Amino acid sequence: MNIKHISAVQILDSRGVPTLRVNIVSDSGKTATFSVPSGQSRGKDEAVEKRDGGETYGGMGVTNCIKVITEVLAHKFTGYPLAQQEDFDSLLIALDGTPNKQNLGSNTILGLSAAYLKLSAAEQNKPVWQYIAEVDGTSPEFPRLFATIFGGGKHAPGVSIEEFMAVPQTNQPLQAVAQIDEVYHTAQTIMQNLYGPSALLSSDDGGLAPVGANIEVMLEAMSQLATKQAQKFDVAIDAAANSFFADQTYQVEAQKLHASDLNKLYQDWHKKFGLYAIEDPFAESDLEGLEIIKGMPKDNKEFLIIADDYTVSNGKKIEELNKDKIFDAIVIKPSQIGSISETFAAIKAARSTSAKVIISQRLGETNDDLIVDLAYGIGAMGLKIGAPVRGERVAKYNRLLEIEAGLEDRQATNPAQATNVAAPTLSL
Repeated sequence: MNIKHISAVQILDSRGVPTLRVNIVSDSGKTATFSVPSGQSRGKDEAVEKRDGGETYGGMGVTNCIKVITEVLAHKFTGYPLAQQEDFDSLLIALDGTPNKQNLGSNTILGLSAAYLKLSAAEQNKPVWQYIAEVDGTSPEFPRLFATIFGGGKHAPGVSIEEFMAVPQTNQPLQAVAQIDEVYHTAQTIMQNLYGPSALLSSDDGGLAPVGANIEVMLEAMSQLATKQAQKFDVAIDAAANSFFADQTYQVEAQKLHASDLNKLYQDWHKKFGLYAIEDPFAESDLEGLEIIKGMPKDNKEFLIIADDYTVSNGKKIEELNKDKIFDAIVIKPSQIGSISETFAAIKAARSTSAKVIISQRLGETNDDLIVDLAYGIGAMGLKIGAPVRGERVAKYNRLLEIEAGLEDRQATNPAQATNVAAPTLSL
């Protein structure tokens, strides 16, 4: 089957910022849509979004992207065959002609690339996760959820650390989602008792942002909840250290710290609260911080070190930076690199360095749930989808539950013919 029609419309993301929704129709009449997310915390080598400039929407409009799609690209790809993802993406990248996608924009390219992926799956009457698994040669498995409980940094005012996350030790969606929901609302009650109505305030991805709370109060609350839950969860943080690094120092609450001092603070938090993982513990431009990471033991680290801003979902950067296996896990965000094929390449690069893969949301999200199918289809270790509130985040939680329920229904009806992809392992 081939592409018959391509269109695009400007919509708003979860922050009220314009973004693209791309729709592709096949000559069989099937259709697929993808809505492009956008980040706030960005690595310096991240692919470039295209924006309109000017006064409307503060210059953040995407009408020029729509014009390029409808007046130029739609004609070039009319009649193009489906199920040729790498070739389709390669043509888009070649038409852009820049190393950082600044001509067409990573948002334009990803909108088309992801909608094309979805339509290719639809034409084969397969769920997206199954199509991904078959194309990429991976084994589906449910990820562990990295769920935001408290927020700060660029996500909310108050504290420098960007995300305080609960990570259920089970990867069974029904159990994990129920646990996250309980932890979130219990934490909210605790903060209301301590800080009053401000505990109802939230970050851009739904994390609690009570006025007056500091980092250790948030970690103490999570640590206590982790020990009291019948089902255990781990505590992780996304430091997003780029956001509080300037003049070779880190501003953490009232302290100005060099990398070595910040590392001691992380060690102290680990001893007090039992941290499972820290994402982007140092700024990507801080060479001293990078040397500290390199000096950590390759095995038996006190906590996992996760890379995001360091690697920006770029396969070449991942291979180069993690050739000595200094990062235990790599965050993958399709919008950082700009196409589905390059996303697959980044996943393979991470795994070639023995790093675990964590698929992640962006701060400016949409109701699109593709990242859930991606995480499950490739068998990612983790999935970051924010707090269990706000429609754009809940859409991801619900998709995960739908996938699990669908598998159970098919297996109950006919286990031998449930799917031509092996059934997942539902426990770690």
